[in-house]
Amino acid sequence: MLPPIDISYIADRLNDLSDEIQRAFEDSTDRVEPAPHVLLDGLARLIDIIRGADAGSPGDFAEHLRAATGSDPEVLLEHGLGLLTQLAGLAEQLHLTHHARGVEQLCLPLTCWMLRRGSELKHPEPVVNAAAHLANHLRAPSQLAELYGLLTEVMKGIGIERALELESSNPERPWRILLLNRAIVATRSHQPLLMEESFQSVVEHLREDAPDFFREGMGQVEALDYPPQAREVMRRYFEIWCVGQKLH
Repeated sequence: MLPPIDISYIADRLNDLSDEIQRAFEDSTDRVEPAPHVLLDGLARLIDIIRGADAGSPGDFAEHLRAATGSDPEVLLEHGLGLLTQLAGLAEQLHLTHHARGVEQLCLPLTCWMLRRGSELKHPEPVVNAAAHLANHLRAPSQLAELYGLLTEVMKGIGIERALELESSNPERPWRILLLNRAIVATRSHQPLLMEESFQSVVEHLREDAPDFFREGMGQVEALDYPPQAREVMRRYFEIWCVGQKLH
């Protein structure tokens, strides 16, 4: 299930996960730092601050945050993502894999909640990883279409200039992973318009990846029970980027 873009949901979910993480920490004979309550207290303070800043009109959110903390929204978003990442890593060290994934997934609603209030996303790795794990567990095309919309918000929140700065020879760069995952999610949503939009982003920004992506995608839609309209979009891009490229 997709997490709602709701700050209260994030707070409630952290409360649900915190007791078991704290208990495992207290029972562990391994040295694990920092203590979970340090991270959870930091997240609780951050949530209180951004809730307070959201009490006025949407246009005043950033100003309220600066008045309360002296920091811009993107700095606080980065801080929150860092705390969630640390808490997920700590849960993993305590062998609470399910709890670690639950904490990590909160990176997506926190990011989208802040983006909708004018923040930018400077370091997308945590939210890209969270969205990838979510996508792996979603099956309903309607939920995948909803996730596609959230991934598009994240993509726009990075900003094209910053995204291009992230371009490098590193195949694990988050911008690349985000665009490819977004196109995979669009394909699994079975919605041709989303496929067209995401495929265009791939060919525009990741031309070197396009042939392999459409070759693998064609194999998937032929092997699985995809509707004809989805197959047609994939086939068209496959013929351009795989068959057509070999003819030149």
